[in-house]
Amino acid sequence: MVDFSRIESGVAIVRARLLGQVIRQNSSAFPGVRDAIPGLSNLLIQYNPLETSAAELKRAVNAMLPSLDGDDMASSRHWVVPVCYGGDYGPDLDEVAKAKGISADEVITRHAANTLTVAIMGFLPGLGYLKGVDPSLALPRKSTPRQHVPALSVGIAMDQTVIYPLASPGGWNLLGRTPVKLFDPGRDEPVLFRPGDAVSFTPVEAAEFKTLEAAVAAGESIISPLPSGGRS
Repeated sequence: MVDFSRIESGVAIVRARLLGQVIRQNSSAFPGVRDAIPGLSNLLIQYNPLETSAAELKRAVNAMLPSLDGDDMASSRHWVVPVCYGGDYGPDLDEVAKAKGISADEVITRHAANTLTVAIMGFLPGLGYLKGVDPSLALPRKSTPRQHVPALSVGIAMDQTVIYPLASPGGWNLLGRTPVKLFDPGRDEPVLFRPGDAVSFTPVEAAEFKTLEAAVAAGESIISPLPSGGRS
């Protein structure tokens, strides 16, 4: 396993993804490797010990690492996702504010302030674990999960945000909801996010949310990624 946990989380995620791509695309340089799987801050390399060894892989990986410079982050996309916070859309917003000793408006401000990174994809199609939430908002999952979380709910736990692409049970603290479909089998690319993408949130009022929701229902695309390298 290659550990990137000592560097900034967004960079670590992108580096793990890029190294995995390099290994998979250059199989001749990595004999015996069966797969390379990016994690939150590491890359799991699966290999056949009859064909190579951990020591040999370590030497090959260390030789490859210097080529993964910061410019490679420009290949990631940046999505700006509208979110309606609080009320029926974010039933845990006031509870989170109380737990943190700040106002609900301040929770919204802090949640929307950071650009997050899609670390890995999760247990539902289109669900990405977004790393980089403001540390002041860190909370555990709810002690008793909900049996039903509405589709497109935005929740936080630990230093992460998730958007539930489909209705499902879940234990994350729900702050709001987005009209953006993360999974649509009718699209050329059914899953919106990819590991390494940047995501930031922009608050919208309920009236604008309903307008955007209607546009999505009519088949319109309401967001598109910023130009390559547009991380801010």
